[in-house]
Amino acid sequence: MRKVVLIISLWSLVACTTDQSSFPAEITYDCQAGQYFTLTYPTAESAIVNYLNDTRTLERRRSASGAQYRDLVGSTYLYTKGDEAMLEWDEIRLEGCVARE
Repeated sequence: MRKVVLIISLWSLVACTTDQSSFPAEITYDCQAGQYFTLTYPTAESAIVNYLNDTRTLERRRSASGAQYRDLVGSTYLYTKGDEAMLEWDEIRLEGCVARE
């Protein structure tokens, strides 16, 4: 029972602290081998990825840790945690990506 109360309390805190005025936000991630991509967060529940002069819209999915986004087709996945990210774009996987300061 304590776990349920703790989870509900934490969820309430997270929901209350999501500042909608911080959207849209744009972040560029630099990855290994000199690659990079840019994310725009129009809302807390979606992300727009720009990579190789192409743009895809992703929807937020449930995640145990960090944030996970996917497109409707299932060919693009984005995982973020803190200032780190990993992007799967078709057959390409960008790992070790860090947000620019």
